[in-house]
Amino acid sequence: MTERERATLTQFEQRLRLLVHNHQQALLHIKELTETLEQKNRHIQELEERCATLELNYNNLKQAKVISLSDAEIDTTRERLTALVREIDRCIESLTK
Repeated sequence: MTERERATLTQFEQRLRLLVHNHQQALLHIKELTETLEQKNRHIQELEERCATLELNYNNLKQAKVISLSDAEIDTTRERLTALVREIDRCIESLTK
């Protein structure tokens, strides 16, 4: 084997090692991104469930408002509904991020 062939072979080995190293780094990065995506999806699912629960509570409170007769009850229910609407808005905002 000539000196030039050895130099070419050495350069090829170095580049191959670099390629393998970059490939391993890319695989690790893909794994990290996949885990992050799964965490985000779980968080979105939890927020969607919470939002659905809050919407159900909101609808129940709307029905309660219709049934209630006194002004004090209406004011109290209105405050509770306003708080629930704010919570729903926060959930929706979190989901859109």
